Amino acid sequence: MKKSTELLDRIRKTIVRYHMIGPGDKVIAAVSGGADSVCLVHVLYRLSRELDLRLVVAHFDHGWRPGEDEFETELVRSFAFSLGLPFETAKSPSRMKKGLLSLEESARNERYGFLERVREKHLANRVALGHHLHDQAETFLMRVLRGSGVSGLAAIPPTRDNLIRPLIEVTRDEIELYVKERELSFAVDSSNLNTDLFRNRIRLELVPLLLQYQPRLVEHLGEMTSTLREESEFLDSLSAEWIGKETGPHSNKKISIPLQRFLALPAVLRKRIIRKILVTLRGSVRRIGRKHVHAVDGLAKSTQPQGRLNLPERLIVKRTYDFLHFIYQDEGVTEGFCYCLDGPGTFYIQEIGKSLSLSVRDKEEKWSPPASPWTADLDLEKTRFPLVIRSFRPGDRFIPLGMKGHKKLKDFFVDLKVPFDVRRTTPILLQQETPVWVGGCRIDERFKVTPSTRTILEARLT
Repeated sequence: MKKSTELLDRIRKTIVRYHMIGPGDKVIAAVSGGADSVCLVHVLYRLSRELDLRLVVAHFDHGWRPGEDEFETELVRSFAFSLGLPFETAKSPSRMKKGLLSLEESARNERYGFLERVREKHLANRVALGHHLHDQAETFLMRVLRGSGVSGLAAIPPTRDNLIRPLIEVTRDEIELYVKERELSFAVDSSNLNTDLFRNRIRLELVPLLLQYQPRLVEHLGEMTSTLREESEFLDSLSAEWIGKETGPHSNKKISIPLQRFLALPAVLRKRIIRKILVTLRGSVRRIGRKHVHAVDGLAKSTQPQGRLNLPERLIVKRTYDFLHFIYQDEGVTEGFCYCLDGPGTFYIQEIGKSLSLSVRDKEEKWSPPASPWTADLDLEKTRFPLVIRSFRPGDRFIPLGMKGHKKLKDFFVDLKVPFDVRRTTPILLQQETPVWVGGCRIDERFKVTPSTRTILEARLT
């Protein structure tokens, strides 16, 4: 039993080093029935008095393998009861028949959702998972082959949020030796032999081949991922500090950063900031890869003053002159709008969430132009109903107040550096097809209030 005692000591040191468990903590142990998860529960059970922790065993049945699934559930149930531990189980409500990779990801989401529900039910502090050093090495190799960046190559973290991985620094061979020495029953998952799955091909084909060149491959890759994780965490801290300093308060759907100060940073820090902002907006960016981050960085460095990128996860990045805007779009893009206005009143423009109020009044003796760009005073005799309020269209032309000649509205927007998305939602008040007022910007010279004006039509956007 010497080797299993040594293993226990190493796992204890891992738990302490990464502050995985505190005195009085309740821990949900995720147990599939395989050797690694059985080892996990047994080790935590042996350490429970010393670490002052309480354990709950949780098992999720995906329902993929009739016969095997039921056997594993009963195996884990019996094991939990033999240790006097509470047991929770659930079965997947559906048998998904998608492509294998989609199936694998869906299964993962279901499993983690179940574990979180169990954690909340038992008011537990942590969820313990059975990932070990071989899992770490396999994940690293998978991500190398998929072209991951530094944060991806850091592979599996020992802790993340409520998740802990006490076995992350021990090998599969050590785990299997432990359960055999202790004569602990475990199941062998037949799906682990399915080489249609990428991870299984790495485990069954690539790792054995590489071990012929370097017998300590798994340990070396574990050390490498640890170093990469430390460097990645340092970059994360620098990124968070810069974002907090340069963005100030922001919504959970949009974060804007100053372009010139961003471009002054080293490329490696810029890319980490990009990824961190996207994670902040979306929570998870599993479909955001290195190519997407490079594309955003390219947009920032572009010589074009404006541009837009549509990313996965309904994320949008826009460049508007001096800023880079990161947006999570949970609703469809606003389409063009057009409303006919027969007379004074208040009209709600649903597409942009604004109201237009039109009211008539006599001109004051000491009249002065409105101070707000969202209010326009127009000569009523020149501004005849019906009017139209609509979105910008290519070809729109008007005579901006203070000018003599016509100007394309597009060129007018460019002169004012109005971003593309703002142009799309800027309301235009028209008489027939002639713009009377570009909301928030300027009225047309032909409709202005003059000394001979007697009655004013006030237009106000709120």
